[in-house]
Amino acid sequence: MQKAHPNRGMNKYMAGITAHNLAVVEVLSGRDQGAISQFEEAIALKEAAFGPDHVEVALSWDELGIQLFARGEFEEALQAFKEAHKVRNKQDGPQTHPMVAVVLNNIACCNFQLKNYRTALLELQEALEIQQKAVGSSAQADLDLLHVAIVMCNCGYLSLCLKLYDDARSLLEEALLIQQSVLDDNHRAIRDTLSNIDFTNAFHS
Repeated sequence: MQKAHPNRGMNKYMAGITAHNLAVVEVLSGRDQGAISQFEEAIALKEAAFGPDHVEVALSWDELGIQLFARGEFEEALQAFKEAHKVRNKQDGPQTHPMVAVVLNNIACCNFQLKNYRTALLELQEALEIQQKAVGSSAQADLDLLHVAIVMCNCGYLSLCLKLYDDARSLLEEALLIQQSVLDDNHRAIRDTLSNIDFTNAFHS
């Protein structure tokens, strides 16, 4: 009988992916600091195996940013998301791929927390433009629409923060129509959007 041997040349490619998966296990186990260290290791291993501009590297940068954001380390999270965005732009192409929009949304969330409201709004507007162009390009049409609504709501809320009340109301009302086309009327996202619309109307009046 012949014994099958794994392709040892593939081990370096699997190491980074395995480290990333272990980081996910740390997250699910509630061990945040362990997850951060593991994602950092995954990035280093993936860069060594795939090169720094591979989408696998972007995936780990993005997950690292999410963990840092959850810990309130917004400056550090912003840098991680910017690294993910840099890779996504090279691999997926700016202004074209929905994943670029996802990273832009994450960057905007960091800038919002850092009170860089105008910068965050510009980033969200760019993300929204990408997502609107991408609607219908995947098999998950409802999910695509919800992603558009999320970014649109974020744009509306930021417009409200900047006292751009007409813009805020218009964005939130459009987001509400999208949400109502996909979600049940009792869904929390719809209730939150209605609440923000009421808030906007109160300030506007």
